[in-house]
Amino acid sequence: MSWGDSVRYTFSEEVKGELCQVEVLSAEEAQAELIGYLKGKGVFVKTSTDSYISLEVGFIPAARRIMTLMHQLGVDKKKLTLLKNRLQKKRVQVFIPVDILAKLGISILETPDFIENDIGLFGAFLRGLFVSSGSITDPSRHYHFELVSYSENLLEHISKLLNSFLGITGKISKLKYNNRYYVKRGKDIQDILEVIGASRAAGHIDKIITSREIKGDINRTLNFLSANAKRTGDSNVKQIETINYIDQVIGLDNLPEELRKIAYMRLDNEDLSLTEIGQLFDPPLTKSMVYNKIKKITKLAELFDKNVKNINNADQK
Repeated sequence: MSWGDSVRYTFSEEVKGELCQVEVLSAEEAQAELIGYLKGKGVFVKTSTDSYISLEVGFIPAARRIMTLMHQLGVDKKKLTLLKNRLQKKRVQVFIPVDILAKLGISILETPDFIENDIGLFGAFLRGLFVSSGSITDPSRHYHFELVSYSENLLEHISKLLNSFLGITGKISKLKYNNRYYVKRGKDIQDILEVIGASRAAGHIDKIITSREIKGDINRTLNFLSANAKRTGDSNVKQIETINYIDQVIGLDNLPEELRKIAYMRLDNEDLSLTEIGQLFDPPLTKSMVYNKIKKITKLAELFDKNVKNINNADQK
């Protein structure tokens, strides 16, 4: 399944599908992931004859994943019940007897310490929690990763661990019946996906981030060049106006030789920058040398303009 090619699955479901195929390397990792599912969707149910944990997941591969994890922990699949909703095909329930979890030493109320002390096991736990109660937006639209839980304390704990392990700072907000932990920075989402085992999805986001960074760099460069060209153009216009004024007042041929050459060179090459003007001389002149000569011409123009104004004022009196 390639990203964006499927009509059947959303991007979030594609990521979850990838996670449901991640190889589990140890019983401890299987246990950590199963606890993530229990924390995400586990509901304790007690009847007159039995007590069990109901796990309702809106994704069929997730239900199969839970069955596989239980099998890896030595549980006979026949002791588990899988129920599909006929009306809503994506709604699947897994029923796990409480005594089975007790034998495995798993509680839906407590989060074991080993998850907090090992980033690999924390990633497995987060994988189960995300598949059961999380979602991610298609990164081609915008960046958004979230986990939903009725327990604000659980999300605060996860937030602290993500900050501790990966330096990620997320936010928690209240929903009508639940709480939501979310992250909106592309690089942070990429890091989370790497930790929970969605390497393909993380690579997809990395390509999008890189592409946007390249486009941003190109746009910034074009904007800089455009602004620089405008500044150069405005400066050239002022220089040419000044030289034409000098020509009208005293004539360019009456300027000292070094200024006369610069003046004519500037008039003959209106679009060139000062650096390019300097390259036309033999030997070449530096930008600062050209600028200083232009500055002298400007000061002469200012002096002539001042004298003309003084003469006009005197005539008026």
